[in-house]
Amino acid sequence: MQAGEYAKKIIEFIRSRSYREAENLISEALEIYPTNQFFLKNEVFVLARLNRAREAREKAEKSFESLKHDKYFLQSYFTILEKEKAKDDIEHIMERTFSINTVNDEEFYIFLAKLAGRVFGKSKSRDVLNRAMSIFEKSDKLKQALDELCQKDGHPSMYKYYKDRFKGGKPDDAIAELERIKVLPKYKDDYDLCLCLAELYKKAKRFDKAIETYQYLLSLKDNEFTRKMLGYTYYKLKDYDNALTYLKDIFLKHPGDHYLDTTIGKIFEEKRDFEGFRILIEETLSLNQDAKNLYGLLKKAKRWQNT
Repeated sequence: MQAGEYAKKIIEFIRSRSYREAENLISEALEIYPTNQFFLKNEVFVLARLNRAREAREKAEKSFESLKHDKYFLQSYFTILEKEKAKDDIEHIMERTFSINTVNDEEFYIFLAKLAGRVFGKSKSRDVLNRAMSIFEKSDKLKQALDELCQKDGHPSMYKYYKDRFKGGKPDDAIAELERIKVLPKYKDDYDLCLCLAELYKKAKRFDKAIETYQYLLSLKDNEFTRKMLGYTYYKLKDYDNALTYLKDIFLKHPGDHYLDTTIGKIFEEKRDFEGFRILIEETLSLNQDAKNLYGLLKKAKRWQNT
């Protein structure tokens, strides 16, 4: 049977909730097509539906690298981890998802925010939505989800407030007003204000001030998202050594983010350090054997090596 025929029958079994039949057919299909992403993600989904959470989790962990950009797989994986009460793993995968901008779908982040609320509380749910808003700045769905959450618990969404307040204005005018607010003791450690301020500094090409603000944000809450933004800002300043300090560890753990991969490649190209790039690629491949895109990066680097 061809892969498409298998897929069609599997979908029919899933729609009719015939999960055992679907499992048997998926197992048969994977014998022939062991790397087919459709079969791999549905294997996890079906096992979860059969309440075989531990087995589903093992399959998900094994297939994560090849399926990390698939929102349906990630939703199944997070649901399994929630059933297993694996809070640490949920937080790790959640952070990883933001670090590499794994899914380009705002609905997925709404799902993630709801899960975060159930597992960690409303504060974490707000954090997920605010960080998603920095990726999808014009998303009405995310704004609505954030508004609804804030209305439920009476907690104002300050990040959204700051973004909306200065929307369409000149960055320098917004910066001046936020700086006046920030000197007040009440707002000195306001994470949302500082995050908005850092983004405005970047828009105004005041990269030194953006770096200073991102470093302060790290002192308030250390996470990979802020480290990545800090690394990108150092790159804008052509401070390649400091850029690598913040981006290298993220790249080692999570290759596959196109913008991050490209930035790392450009850094080594600007430094004319092919050997250092080769060593980094080999180290990353030893940790992420499914990251086939790295071979393409190395091939591209060989071209500038010879120019």
